[in-house]
Amino acid sequence: MDGIKHFAATRPGQLCPSCKQPLPTTVQRHKTMGVYVPLYADAPCDNPSCSRAVTADRRAPEGDVTRGPATDPGPDGA
Repeated sequence: MDGIKHFAATRPGQLCPSCKQPLPTTVQRHKTMGVYVPLYADAPCDNPSCSRAVTADRRAPEGDVTRGPATDPGPDGA
């Protein structure tokens, strides 16, 4: 080893398409093969003057997770 310490680059944040402010990043965890791995996602814009900002009246209730479309349970209903 050369004795020089190299720092990892930080993950660049995404910018809001309407106000160009940096979006906050949320970190969730997902269990894969017995190990929890981080999942990074951009949170909604928190700039109050932005048209895409999520306000208190438009915010989803706590614990509500948005998932993909519901799947058909199949012919047996299970």
